[in-house]
Amino acid sequence: MAETRTVLVVSNHGDIVGGGEVSLLALLGGLDRSRWAPMVVLPCEGAVAEGCRALGLPTHVIPLPGLRCPGPGMLRSAAALRRLARSTGACLLHANGSRAMAYAGLAGRLTRRPVIWHVRVADRGGLLDRLLARLARAVIVNSKAVGRRLDWAPPSKVRCIYNGVDFGRFSPRRPPPTLRASLGLPEDAPVVGSVGRFVPYKGYAHLLEAARLVEAAVPGVHWVLVGDGELRGELEEQRRRLGLEGQIHFPGWREDVPDLLALCNLFVLPSLGEHFGRVLIEAMAMARAVVATDAGGVPEIVLHDETGLLVPPAQPKALAEAVLALLEDPGRAARLAAAGRRRAETEFSLSRHVEAVEALYRELLGADRGGV
Repeated sequence: MAETRTVLVVSNHGDIVGGGEVSLLALLGGLDRSRWAPMVVLPCEGAVAEGCRALGLPTHVIPLPGLRCPGPGMLRSAAALRRLARSTGACLLHANGSRAMAYAGLAGRLTRRPVIWHVRVADRGGLLDRLLARLARAVIVNSKAVGRRLDWAPPSKVRCIYNGVDFGRFSPRRPPPTLRASLGLPEDAPVVGSVGRFVPYKGYAHLLEAARLVEAAVPGVHWVLVGDGELRGELEEQRRRLGLEGQIHFPGWREDVPDLLALCNLFVLPSLGEHFGRVLIEAMAMARAVVATDAGGVPEIVLHDETGLLVPPAQPKALAEAVLALLEDPGRAARLAAAGRRRAETEFSLSRHVEAVEALYRELLGADRGGV
């Protein structure tokens, strides 16, 4: 039988601050426990720690001080991580994010364990990126758009592994019978949904302008915008100015995202530049028609006029026209939705994602120890 090997997973955040932590939890839950024994290190308690412990994973809290002002705390934390790697017999370290990679990279060098740097955002880090890449044996990027952040690195070192969705959780279904009324939605009203953080690059101000144009053309469409963030107050004020308080709904963060997607006629992602766009594959897995902006990693997920519609970012008129095109042609929307579901199954399954990560684990360990 294959030996079960400990993997020390170090993550930037103890709380869920975006799709990166959701994807990490999905990966940890999907790893083959007969071969891999993940152990998690987080900088603080929070929802990620709770999720890891719910999966039955040993979870440790080691502070990871910020990198801008190095001090004695950084050395203490790196030493603690080194001791943990040695005492647990970890065969490799998997760093989820740049701050985590700085500490895991140091611990990996001190213990002579290979380290994987999992990069999920496209924003370049300058000299820090080059240092972290040198400390890493391999780098995982979650889209080709993110991979361009490291376009100077040896291609053999950077692997594009798309995030995956659990089709047990995200699959076509009818919404709960009471959900529509609980959100204040009329019985027969068309519903457009979106899920994301209310921060500038997500483009929700443009989405509200598009909602105004849709309302002028086809009155009675309702919009359910799931999420929260620093711009929520501004968006609620914009909704008031547009006279759409009865049409645009802000239910906050919700745990029942699959049910909310099942309620929607179509899904919209208005981002100005998405690193990957995990919510898109969730919507596609639910067989929802998709309208999204042609920016960042989005066109790697949504194929224009095949699995959804792509529009230029920051153009409310184009966004409104795409939404209207699908609302007014349900047959076309259904065809795109079915094709999106097929693409999600083929390219973005959780099993495919996990298998690719496990293959990289085996590759690195095989190179170090003559095979697994």
